[in-house]
Formats: sequence, structure tokens, C-alpha cells
Amino acid sequence: MAPLPVEQRVKFFVFVIESPSAVDLYHRRSEGEIVRQAVELNGIRCTVKTAISLDAFNACLKVGLSEAMGQMPGFIPLLHISAHGDSQGIQLSDGHIMSWAELKDYLRPVNQALSGSLVVCMSSCEGYCGIRMAMHLDETEFPYFALIGCGAKPTWGETAVGYATLYHQLWRGEHIDHAVQAMRTASGNELFFLEHAEKSRQAYIEYLNTINPTQAQVNLEQIVANESLDDQQTLKRMLVESCN
Repeated sequence: MAPLPVEQRVKFFVFVIESPSAVDLYHRRSEGEIVRQAVELNGIRCTVKTAISLDAFNACLKVGLSEAMGQMPGFIPLLHISAHGDSQGIQLSDGHIMSWAELKDYLRPVNQALSGSLVVCMSSCEGYCGIRMAMHLDETEFPYFALIGCGAKPTWGETAVGYATLYHQLWRGEHIDHAVQAMRTASGNELFFLEHAEKSRQAYIEYLNTINPTQAQVNLEQIVANESLDDQQTLKRMLVESCN
């Protein structure tokens, strides 16, 4: 599939929120500046904000993003979040651990304000695990339209080359699926993935439908049965005491 003609391409800018570790700050490493310099070679606009704390992160989303959009009328943002992380969430500079559930609550109103068009690029170890944010079945609003992240622990070079390639391909008018494939090829990391929020939730629902509640209960009871008689009595006593 050929890239879209210029007149049909989406006008976007990259909004980077980075929360570097103490070591990154000491060595003056800034992924945001690397991304900015790379994308601006293509004429892509980019804003970089540093969020040391949760309050600063909140301000970047609620104030910084709005201000950036005001300076670039007609352009939609691609949100690039750079931080250390793992399968449970990300860590801010001050040590605050932001779980995916917490990040979801910060992103959801932003996605709503953007009419459900928010694309989140997670530049962190295991950033692809952020798809968990779309798996809350009791919530009707998604925290993003699409999420791009790595399923493992990419190197600095892989993330820098990967995301610079992604934004370059989108600027060229490539479909987002093809842009992510180019990202994998350029970075040499095949574990960068794209997932749409609606697809994540549907897959989660389908998975839940494969679970047999009766068998699950039997499995749980077997866990207790495998304990010694003394431990079984202790567990039962603790349960009674907790309910009183």
C-alpha cells in the first residue's frame, strides 16, 4: 500500500513527556531531545517536557499539552512517554511507581478531549504491557485509541531509532501498521507492537469467556488441600478473625 498523498496525511506533532532516572540526569541523557532532533529533520514539530514528579506529570498532560496544541493549531498530538518501567507500570524520576491503572486514569480524560484519537507511544521497558489499561470491563471510555510499545527491554539505541523511524513513516503518510513494521526493521527489535484499545478489551473478554468458574474454584480448593493440616486450620482461623 502506497503512502497517502500529502493532502490526505494527518497533521501531527510529537508531545514528549520524559521522566529520567537519577542516573540519566547525572549523565545528561535525554531521550526527548534525541527524538526532537530526529523528527525535526523531517519538519515534524515536537515539544519535550520533563516530569520529575506525579504533579509535574499531571501538569504536562493537563496544561503543557493544551498549550502545545494552542501553538500548533490544526495539529493533533502523538503522546510519547519516556520513563523506566516494567510489566506493572512506569517509574517517575522521584521514585513514584505509576501503575498502569493509575496512568489510565490520567490518560482517559485526555483521550476523551481528543475525541478518542489519542495514540500513546510507550518508550519504556515492557511498555507494551500498557494495553492492560484498556482491559477494565467496568469502564466504557478507553484511555487511548492505540498504544505502541515494546514487549521486552529495548536498549536506548533501539528506542531512539525505532521511534524516530515510526514518526518519519507516519509523516510520509504510511499506515500506522506499516510504520510500526518499519520501526521493527530499523531498530532490529521485533518486539515493538501496536495495539488498539478496542481490540485489547475484546481479546480480554474472549479470554475470560474461556475460563470455567467451577473448575477455577476446584483449583483454588486444591491449593488449600495441598497445605498441611496445621496450615489449613491457621488459614481458616485467620479468615474467621478477619470477618469479625
